[in-house]
Amino acid sequence: MGKIRVYHFLSAENALDDIEKRRIKISEIEHLNDPFELWCLAQQNRELRDRLRDYKQTMNKQYGVLCFCKGWRNPLLWSHYADRHRGMCLGFDVEDNAAKPVQYVEDRPSIPYPFSGELRPISDQLLSTKYIDWKYEDELRIWIGLKERDPATQLYFCDFEENLRLKEVIAGPSCEVTLQRIHQALGDMRDVAIIKARLAFKTFQVVARGWHFDADDT
Repeated sequence: MGKIRVYHFLSAENALDDIEKRRIKISEIEHLNDPFELWCLAQQNRELRDRLRDYKQTMNKQYGVLCFCKGWRNPLLWSHYADRHRGMCLGFDVEDNAAKPVQYVEDRPSIPYPFSGELRPISDQLLSTKYIDWKYEDELRIWIGLKERDPATQLYFCDFEENLRLKEVIAGPSCEVTLQRIHQALGDMRDVAIIKARLAFKTFQVVARGWHFDADDT
């Protein structure tokens, strides 16, 4: 099994808190920003709608998801998920077979009618299908069984570990967090690259500036 690099966008405050506590939040299904999550199928009849509703409710109680992107250069990602470029992006190495890519479609998939009542054969499709307008996210997902909520926040978290290893900290173009503050949060994690980002000069992308210098696009 190999490793791949994936990226998670956050506000600066939440990024520093996660780095210091060596964990990231597990998103609950009912709190995801797409109302069509696990609701992507074309629903020809009430029986299918009821089964999908029950399936979504059951999954929401038992599982959460870590949401990542394949890259960090798209300015929309910074605008929507990193406090309008004032936040940060954390790069992790994860097992390539654990992170499942989202499939983006124009039309809602259909299943044969009459409906058999069994959703298990299409569970992967339900967990990884989104409308094509979400394609800019280029999303990868890791589904995780929910255990205990954090007593202080009432949220679920996943600890950094061998299969979720922090490798990059990227401060957004408008992020005001200092290099010293990031080093403080990292503590003894010495193999993590720290990058200050900026807006590209020649393309509609966010690019690496380094930290102490500026450079022309290549």
